Amino acid sequence: MKRLFRALVLIVIFLVVTKVIPFKPFLQYLYPIHHKEIIYENALEYDLDPFLIAAMIHVESSWRANAVSPKGATGLMQLMPETANWVAEQLGLTVTQESLTDPKINIKLGSWYLNYLNQQFPTATAALAAYNGGLGNVHQWLKEERWDGSLETASQIPFWETRAYVHKVIKTWNFYQEIYDYQWDNGEES
Repeated sequence: MKRLFRALVLIVIFLVVTKVIPFKPFLQYLYPIHHKEIIYENALEYDLDPFLIAAMIHVESSWRANAVSPKGATGLMQLMPETANWVAEQLGLTVTQESLTDPKINIKLGSWYLNYLNQQFPTATAALAAYNGGLGNVHQWLKEERWDGSLETASQIPFWETRAYVHKVIKTWNFYQEIYDYQWDNGEES
């Protein structure tokens, strides 16, 4: 089985190098973006880069709308029920556990919340850390000067999971921007 996999990998590499398979479209096939219109609408409404939302979804749920973490985070953007209810209340909406698996609702709530966090913190990196590690924790780390909120010092984030999350989202965000040539296409769903 390993030999077959290696052979397939070598064939794909050969096809990409010889340009039989164009490189960026191949990477786009491996890293698709689903729910493009929903992401774009919310990116515009909440002043976010749509590639950032896509990167968060990729990292949080691997594009599985019905994903539920062991801790109860639900949907594409892995919202905790308490957070989702609070955000929905701010938006004048009512949500149920089932509705959190609806991409339109989940992306709206997650995007609104990320925008809210961006307003609470001095950097986008700190907002991402708060999305994963909690608003109160990040406020405390900044107040106690355990971390300055920058990407350059993200290795100082006290929670290992949050440190890894921030790095992974930023890396995926940059990768999405690069392979899609920084151009958001609202065409058909991928």
